[in-house]
Amino acid sequence: LRPGDRVAVVAPAGPLRQREQELAQRSMETLRAWGLEPCGHELSASRIPYLAAPDEARAEQLRWALTSAEIRGIFCLRGGYGSMRLLPLLEEDLLKENPKVLVGFSDVTALLLGLGTRAGVVTFHGPTLASSSMASHPDSPTALALRRAVMDGVIPEPMEGEIWQGGSGEGPLVGGCLSLVSALMGTPYFPRLKGCILLLEDVGEPLYRLDRMFHQLKLGGVLNDLSGIALGHLGGGRLGKPLLREVVLEAVGPGVPVLAGLQCGHGPQNLTLSLGAWARLDAGGFLAMTEAGVF
Repeated sequence: LRPGDRVAVVAPAGPLRQREQELAQRSMETLRAWGLEPCGHELSASRIPYLAAPDEARAEQLRWALTSAEIRGIFCLRGGYGSMRLLPLLEEDLLKENPKVLVGFSDVTALLLGLGTRAGVVTFHGPTLASSSMASHPDSPTALALRRAVMDGVIPEPMEGEIWQGGSGEGPLVGGCLSLVSALMGTPYFPRLKGCILLLEDVGEPLYRLDRMFHQLKLGGVLNDLSGIALGHLGGGRLGKPLLREVVLEAVGPGVPVLAGLQCGHGPQNLTLSLGAWARLDAGGFLAMTEAGVF
């Protein structure tokens, strides 16, 4: 993206709460300060309260953003729930045929995987506009990392984490929110993961549900033949990190390097990562992107 570019603001999932409207406005002011021109169109209200608008309206908004020649990038307002409901309504090569910067996380993982990774297109696992880490300050680590990723084309500094299982690996970085990764498994929208580094993060999930989702991935063969696993914030509730580590390693098995505690996803900072770009998981405790997501 370059100063002067028009970017679409879309709502593929849930509606904005009152407090989130203020956060989104602040984030859009940051985009304007970068020289970008955010734009969008109103959506009709949904009779389903946890959706920003009816499926057809949200899908049409996203199709407009992807196919409009004047739009160079797409920023999602928030997650919540609803993105995966749009996948059957959108052509599978829509992003591939109209390559644009697409940014989001959480529920938007469904679009990052279903429209991006599966089609071999780089997308950006980064903040939604209504997230506090993006709106807190124009120079917050989250905002600066987003700008470097989508405007400057800079390969980010290696991200330090905690080694849960040693080793090194490299391959395309794919994944996102664990709940959505597990929900898409077995559908036509789930990408091939052989040789990839799998990024997983989530929020508000008790340990038993994390256990269930990791073992679902294990039983589905998703954890086979990975180059590594990179974990952002996961939660786990009052039972805490030691048991979470045990659950994860039991599901993953030996031989796959696992790095945890990365500053991405639903944590205090959500540093942007380029999904589909090449990355290296280092034995020294770092996740390093080895190529930029934009050029």
